[in-house]
Amino acid sequence: MTSTTHAPIVIVGGGLSGLVAANHIVRRGLPVAVLEKASAVGGRAITREKHGFLFNLGPHALYRAGTLQQTLCDFGIAVRGGVPTGAGGYALYRGRRHTLPTGLASLMTTGLLDIAEKIELARVQTALPAIDAAAADRETLSSWLDAHVRHERVRDLLRTIVRVTTFTNDPERQSAGAALAQLQLGLKGVLYLDGGWQTIVEGLRRTALAAGARIVTTSPAVGLERHDAREVTAVRLADGTAVRACAVVIAAGPDDVDAISGQTGFASTLPSPVRIATLDVALRSLPRPKQTVAFGIDTPLYFSVHSALARLAPQAGALIHVSKYLRPDENAGREVEQELERLMDDMQPGWRDRVEARHYLPSLMVTHAEVTAASGGLGGRPAPRLAPFDNLFVAGDWVGPRGQLSDAAAASAADAARLATEAAGHAAQRSGAAIQIA
Repeated sequence: MTSTTHAPIVIVGGGLSGLVAANHIVRRGLPVAVLEKASAVGGRAITREKHGFLFNLGPHALYRAGTLQQTLCDFGIAVRGGVPTGAGGYALYRGRRHTLPTGLASLMTTGLLDIAEKIELARVQTALPAIDAAAADRETLSSWLDAHVRHERVRDLLRTIVRVTTFTNDPERQSAGAALAQLQLGLKGVLYLDGGWQTIVEGLRRTALAAGARIVTTSPAVGLERHDAREVTAVRLADGTAVRACAVVIAAGPDDVDAISGQTGFASTLPSPVRIATLDVALRSLPRPKQTVAFGIDTPLYFSVHSALARLAPQAGALIHVSKYLRPDENAGREVEQELERLMDDMQPGWRDRVEARHYLPSLMVTHAEVTAASGGLGGRPAPRLAPFDNLFVAGDWVGPRGQLSDAAAASAADAARLATEAAGHAAQRSGAAIQIA
């Protein structure tokens, strides 16, 4: 597992961040080894097949103008799918269904808002692309909405859209700047992927292997070996062996970084993770084929038939995600599952007799740390360079000043890969080894 000429850059973690970082590094001509503790790479981006249905872990959407999509294009990885517009969807408010206002026609006809509220929503939507989101990084979403939006139902609707685009249900702490930036990105559209997010995982895995990367599964890292206080020389594995390294990228969550590095306290100092409870359901057919989208306005609920836009189910079948956005201190058990089942009853009455498979995930982590106003928005997240080390770096959806969700994972992976490459070059210069950096 070690190079005969010089040690590789070692990446701990084979999720999206780890695979993106590996691709960046091998494209520069450097040896790289990816160590994944699970039996397969992909992390939370894996897709599971059951009876011909393709289950992502909860609802996933790829932002068409986001960093991950641009990264895939740069690597020559093509993904396809459908673009949700919300057209024909429902807004759930006080136990009733209303037309979801997604465009001019639906805004004019919805019974959710009165005339004054419709005018204000149109004004906000028109102004949104030009808003300086970064100026509101240290302001909470609640504070920003109170200052800029007059009508409570319009504020409710905007909170709903923020929940859908960021998965975050914490307006009293969430950074308004980060929320607005994600809304602006969402205006450029998202994709539900044919074949699920496993298509991204497989694309990244194949391109990395083709370029010479080594990917080793079932290899949990437990610690580091160091030449001195600043330089890591190897990654220790649970089986007692060590993998030599000229630089290391830990592409994992705060808990893993703390445990492996032995030098950080991210898990105890970062904001709470963002979580949802999700009921993912495969039906042999849809009782109500036209009722495919619904968002809770006064409740943090989400309903979407992703297979209506992407190839995720056999012919006539349907793959549905029904989710609740959890507050940081909220726990979801059987009572939340029943709440999601009642939403299924409302949107697809008779669904229980057509179930082919179902998965309930009561506490699915979406991202490892909320982007809060108190921490300064995106710019307040930890940097990829991990002090006090010279050649240890981190990547993940909680790292770096760019992007959110999978876009943050891709952006921080690119930054960590660049820094690790530079560190490898410096190490080679000190040792006199020959290393070419493209």
